[in-house]
Amino acid sequence: MSSEHSPPTDAAGATAAERPVFQPKVAVAAVFGTTVEWYDFALYGTAAALVFNKLYFPDADPLVGTTLAFGTFAIGFLARPLGGAYFGEKGDTEGRKKVLVTTLLLMGVATAAIGLLPTYAQIGVAAPIALTALRFVQGFAAGGEKTGALIILFENAPPKWRGLLSSLPAIGTGTGTLLSTGAFALMTGLLSDEAFLSWGWRVPFLASAFLTLFGLWVRASLEETAEFQKAGVLKRDTAARPLRQRFRESRFVEAWTRYPREMIIVICAGAAENAGYYIFGTFSVAYVEDRGQPATALLTGISIAAAVKLFSVPAFGALSDRVGRRPVSIGGALVLLLAAWPFFELIDGGQPWATWLALLVTLGVGQAAILGSQPAFFAELFDTKVRFSAVGVANNVGTVLTGGLAPLLATGLLLWFDHSVVGVVAFMALMSALTAGTVALAPETRPVVPPAESGSGETTARRHEPAT
Repeated sequence: MSSEHSPPTDAAGATAAERPVFQPKVAVAAVFGTTVEWYDFALYGTAAALVFNKLYFPDADPLVGTTLAFGTFAIGFLARPLGGAYFGEKGDTEGRKKVLVTTLLLMGVATAAIGLLPTYAQIGVAAPIALTALRFVQGFAAGGEKTGALIILFENAPPKWRGLLSSLPAIGTGTGTLLSTGAFALMTGLLSDEAFLSWGWRVPFLASAFLTLFGLWVRASLEETAEFQKAGVLKRDTAARPLRQRFRESRFVEAWTRYPREMIIVICAGAAENAGYYIFGTFSVAYVEDRGQPATALLTGISIAAAVKLFSVPAFGALSDRVGRRPVSIGGALVLLLAAWPFFELIDGGQPWATWLALLVTLGVGQAAILGSQPAFFAELFDTKVRFSAVGVANNVGTVLTGGLAPLLATGLLLWFDHSVVGVVAFMALMSALTAGTVALAPETRPVVPPAESGSGETTARRHEPAT
């Protein structure tokens, strides 16, 4: 996989001294908005395992109903590359801020609508159809959200802090997961099963409306990045051009033309992180239900792991600023590879402490290492003009192939292997090996900051080819 192209620009030719001083409000706006978006997005995953299989696919066998529910869950991921392409074009031509506001509003509306959606018993087949449509909208919005938050932080960050600051949106995803699983744990703990299935599950979805309004207020204070403005990227007047011509001139096509190798790297490098999150953090809920065990300990463990990731993800991002993006990412993939089989052995034991330990190792360490090191790695592979489209499309395509389909595939493998996790473990091992291999063959992108100028001088990018 090789290609010739001009090297990525770092602030459109600006020196590090010309960069504006990093403003904490940028981090607050990016992280809080991502928290709201991923609270919304993660709610669906938990509800698919606990609620939607009963209320929207009630005539199916329980495990088959869960498979169908995870099928609608996967629809959201199929929409993400479309959202990445659409919002990537907007972000690269009209600015980063506009995308961040639009995606947050779109996600909030769709999530609140799910909380108001009638069940299969009330409106029949229209219920799962509407549920699927709303999940598609969620996925479309998510396709632009995380990339936009990553890029607005990356382009505001001093080179020596890029890994740390670019990892902060992942804190939002962890916080969102923590809030969503915590909300379901609270409702299942306070209410009877009948009350929870009747109305209790709707409360976390409806609460999204209030979080969204506050998130929009926070993001309204953002300014466009100096790097985007310096690049002189202007909106193209494409209204009168044929659709085919507009597609050929899109930033998405330009990214694939100029950076084919880098696009493939981004698609494959996140395989272990994507699959790990949805195998250990989403499919596992359905797994314990299938075993006839209560999900309370597992949901608590997911919440604990999400809380740990608030610290471990930026710690690994900061580590990648010191030792490089590649070793941190490969290390995380190896942890997930080695922990896959013990994970299910520990939760099969039914001991809460063992379940929590399994989740801490897989999500709090293995997944967090990849999640902390790869945002800056991905952004550093591309220049300003195509960065949003390139990362948005490639990363979301990878998420669909290796993450969004993971709960559905894992449930199918559980059925195929007669309720044994052998197939699930093999799938997780394959995804971990894909990440480790891809990153090992990729160039190191961490900028080299001269010690005498740490933060105020020119930087050069490490783009070493891997040793052979």
